[in-house]
Amino acid sequence: MSPVLLLALLGVTFPLPGVQALLCQSGTGYDVWNVSQLPLHWTPKEISCDSGLGCQDTMVLIESGPQVGFVLSKGCTEAKDQEPRVTEHRMGPGLSVLSYTYVCRHKDFCNNLVTTAPLWTPQPPAEPGSLRCPVCLSTEGCPEGTTEEMCPKGTTHCYNGLLRLRGGGIFSNLRVQGCLPQPGCNLLNGTQEIGPVRMTENCNTKGVQELLCQFGTLQEVWNVSQLPVHWTPKEISCDSGLGCQDTLVLIESGPQVSLVLSKGCTEAKDQEPRVTEHRMGPGLSVLSYTYVCRHKDFCNNLVTTAPLWTPQLPAEPGSLRCPVCLSTEGCPEGTTEEMCPKGTTHCYNGLLRLRGGGIFSNLRVQGCLPQPGCNLLNGTQEIGPVRMTENCNTKGVQELLCQFGTLQEVWNVSQLPVHWTPKEISCDSGLGCQDTLVLIESGPQVSLVLSKGCTEAKDQEPRVTEHRMGPGLSVLSYTYVCRHKDFCNNLVTTAPLWTPQLPAEPGSLRCPVCLSTEGCPEGTTEEMCPKGTTHCYNGLLRLRGGGIFSNLRVQGCLPQPGCNLLNGTQEIGPVRMTENCNTKDFLTCHRGNSLRKGDNLAQVPIGWTVSNAVMCEAGQVCQETLLLIDVGRTSTLVWSKGCSAVGAQNSQKTSIHSAPPGVLVASYAHFCSSDLCNGASSSSVLLNSLPPQGAPEPGDQQCLTCVQPLGTCSSDSPVKTCPRGTTHCYDGYISLSGGGVTTTMGIQGCVAQPSSSLLNHTRQIGIFSVREKGEEEPPAPHSERGGAGGLESLTWGVGLALALALWWGALCPSC
Repeated sequence: MSPVLLLALLGVTFPLPGVQALLCQSGTGYDVWNVSQLPLHWTPKEISCDSGLGCQDTMVLIESGPQVGFVLSKGCTEAKDQEPRVTEHRMGPGLSVLSYTYVCRHKDFCNNLVTTAPLWTPQPPAEPGSLRCPVCLSTEGCPEGTTEEMCPKGTTHCYNGLLRLRGGGIFSNLRVQGCLPQPGCNLLNGTQEIGPVRMTENCNTKGVQELLCQFGTLQEVWNVSQLPVHWTPKEISCDSGLGCQDTLVLIESGPQVSLVLSKGCTEAKDQEPRVTEHRMGPGLSVLSYTYVCRHKDFCNNLVTTAPLWTPQLPAEPGSLRCPVCLSTEGCPEGTTEEMCPKGTTHCYNGLLRLRGGGIFSNLRVQGCLPQPGCNLLNGTQEIGPVRMTENCNTKGVQELLCQFGTLQEVWNVSQLPVHWTPKEISCDSGLGCQDTLVLIESGPQVSLVLSKGCTEAKDQEPRVTEHRMGPGLSVLSYTYVCRHKDFCNNLVTTAPLWTPQLPAEPGSLRCPVCLSTEGCPEGTTEEMCPKGTTHCYNGLLRLRGGGIFSNLRVQGCLPQPGCNLLNGTQEIGPVRMTENCNTKDFLTCHRGNSLRKGDNLAQVPIGWTVSNAVMCEAGQVCQETLLLIDVGRTSTLVWSKGCSAVGAQNSQKTSIHSAPPGVLVASYAHFCSSDLCNGASSSSVLLNSLPPQGAPEPGDQQCLTCVQPLGTCSSDSPVKTCPRGTTHCYDGYISLSGGGVTTTMGIQGCVAQPSSSLLNHTRQIGIFSVREKGEEEPPAPHSERGGAGGLESLTWGVGLALALALWWGALCPSC
């Protein structure tokens, strides 16, 4: 995890003071070109990377007939240095796939690829064969009547598939049709990642495809003179069957306009672009634009208010005067009254509650209307995905909007002050907003614990508490509870709590100094303690509550003995804190999980290492579990490392649940009770225990063959001749959960017995709870895609904001 996650909303990052950062070329590109247009050239942007990161170049060219699909990713990376590499994933005749990858750290802007020339050179025309196939490359889909072209000699099958490209700034689906020398859905020859770009393939193109949509939300009050407003949306991959939606609402009162924007995925039916005048002046006006589409990626491409709003001529003034205000923070009691336009007779004062489509906001509205009542929206209750309710009893108890999120990270002292950008939450009626910030300093490091959100606690003025001050270890906190306005818990920096201290005078004691959520190694370097300290502290803080769930290992210098770092404090805001100095009760384990699909995984070992570690709860042990499913043509490996309350303290087991001939299902499970003992480095821990497999003699049976790690198999799977000794076809799935993995894995293949069970009714494999088809309905497969409800703020051209990504739960910069 990078220690500094600064996201510039306009795509630019800046280094923090004292952190050495590399400058890299950055940018992404993906499009389809005619062969005659190559070579391509481009001018990249520049980016400042976090300390330790390198620069990367990734380029992929996919050629089909007269067209070339171009994919480019340039920027920062955690990957190790790698010399320039050109890989021929597939060469003709017919379709070809080539890539260029490079990772460097030796100088700024070392990822200096600016042309396709090093990778692609024009080929002489191939000798034609006798096969004709549709030939197409498109990010928008190939039409049904795509013209067929003569394939080159040596090709025997027509390919029709969809490539899903994700990562490295690339979010795209590429439809591919062309000629191949063999059947099957394996255009990439087993490649699943090229640089930071993950690539998955689907040849069931008649099914419902995942759509890419523009997404984001924005709510802001503007002066009329600032319109039209423009924005730059982000991108999202929607679940199968969902469409793209645009929703824009403009509420005008006097010289101000409130803009509400929601873009993203939706279950709603397609709907042509529609502009609705919910209320027109004189006085207050409410207009909306809605659109739902599925005909191509990014079809919800509204990027400006221009189609909805045009400036109006000044209205003739009347005789009524009213307070005029639009605000998400509340209108003050003494709001200036303005002259209403002719035709208005009443003053409106209400609160609009906006919920849905990523919008969670209360908008206070004051202005002029031509009739009395609390019906600003003329009965409208939903605009697109946004639900809108109205309340004109503004003196009642209202739901409060608060900043929310959590963050826990260890920083170098030189990196402070830290800044963050919180999200927003609507609290239940009567709840207040709270800010809780704890800083624990030990030597050159500071642990930051932050919790923001709703609370039942009584209002409390901002309070800074010195739970322990140096010399040596120090613990400070900031707490605040408020209800006087929305988003009153507006702490966005450590600056009010922490200021740099002058270097302390050194003493004669040396102690290990460490702050870590992953555990301090046994050989932690000892440092000179400041004068006035007499004892070495070594303990574990258990933090629970307010969205924080973490263990923090602490080592450092104290002026007295004992296990009382917090001076008796047990709660800071909503965070409960307990202390344990018997650190042998808590194991540190390797942590990580993954799924891998490919060829020969049952014969050729692959690496099984993770870079993360985790401190376990008291009594837990370390575990590593590996599950292999092989159907002869292809295999899937699922693995997990981490903590576990399941299994004996020291046990290791290899099991063959279903043996060849036919589908092979085997597993390796290891539970152990010492730090980082779950350290197997490759899948050989399982493969070495499997019986040797020679080339099977073919039999008479034929079966569909498939292993799908994220979903069920289809009826279009490849057909395979089964090995001798198998007599039946298996078509089912195994549902898997535990160890950070939740998925349904589809399986088709040959088996020797008519029994429907590959697992022989096994319910537990290591950390995994397993169920097979027929035992229970499968859970929905785990998805890493977001829907319309997970929208983030948009980038728009009014200012530049630097922000820490702040999530309710753990901060996850690599997610």
